[in-house]
Amino acid sequence: MSPIKGISEIVRLPRLGKIRLGKREPGDDGSLYPTPTDYFVCPEEVQKVFGEKPKELRIMFPTEDQEQWASQYLRCYSDSGSLLCRGDGETAVAWVKAHDRDGNTVSKLLEIPCSPDRCPAYREGYCRRIMNLQFLLPDCPGFGVYQLDTSSYHSMRNINSQLTLIRGICGRVSMIPLSLKVIEQVVQPGGLEKLAYVLDLTCPYSLAEIQRYAQVPPGQALLLPPPDTEAPEDLFPQPARRAASSVEPPPPPQREDELMDLWRKAKSLILHHDIQDDQIARWFQKNFRIIVRLKDFEPVTPPDRVTADMLREFCWAVERYAR
Repeated sequence: MSPIKGISEIVRLPRLGKIRLGKREPGDDGSLYPTPTDYFVCPEEVQKVFGEKPKELRIMFPTEDQEQWASQYLRCYSDSGSLLCRGDGETAVAWVKAHDRDGNTVSKLLEIPCSPDRCPAYREGYCRRIMNLQFLLPDCPGFGVYQLDTSSYHSMRNINSQLTLIRGICGRVSMIPLSLKVIEQVVQPGGLEKLAYVLDLTCPYSLAEIQRYAQVPPGQALLLPPPDTEAPEDLFPQPARRAASSVEPPPPPQREDELMDLWRKAKSLILHHDIQDDQIARWFQKNFRIIVRLKDFEPVTPPDRVTADMLREFCWAVERYAR
């Protein structure tokens, strides 16, 4: 089937929700006014993963086209919140009032010059620089992006600077695990210093780790756990065992329902605690002298070499380590 120009090549991720940097609180006159917060105001499904008032989110950007997920324009809004004008400092597209042939006043979408220094809307604060940041939250359910908007010059500068650095180190920014934070920063509006809450973008891994991660093709990034340093030998403490007699009795036959319950529990613990491939391999090699890898936990049923006793001890070790 041939593609349809203008349709077939367009792929859009759904927007799952908005994340905000403040709340609307009632003022003395009863009207609602925006009040900044020192944490991200998130939808319920995001709070379940990062907490009620998170100050850090683990994010990924979906593509290399920064304009798609970090658009930055001068934007002018009406009192009702409708977008009236969007410009880049040289050219703007705006709704302009004009007269038709019958003399009636109509609004037309026109391209006009954009000059913040000479724009009364900008000088009076109706037009402001806005960044619409959209990103994936790989730890949260659903396949799509969340959007966060900011008008802070310092937030935009912090994010743009870090994106340039990350792209220089990794050769790309898409599907690289990053941390988006709310931090306190000294700003100087009008020449007076004050503390403000701004955005900051960081990488939670070492330079060597993130360069190894960057070698993973973007299409496979979500299929692999983040790279980690070598796991210590005592990561999972070995449970106490009964003294073995010279002749071990044959193991009792394992119940199918018990085996499957333990299998599902082990898979859930691996996902919840982000257990790495080499950690799993070391633990099974050390305790049972068998080879088990992360990919072995992908099927619905366990491999024949994995018994209920092994899974029971593995779950016990993970839960004790997590505590």
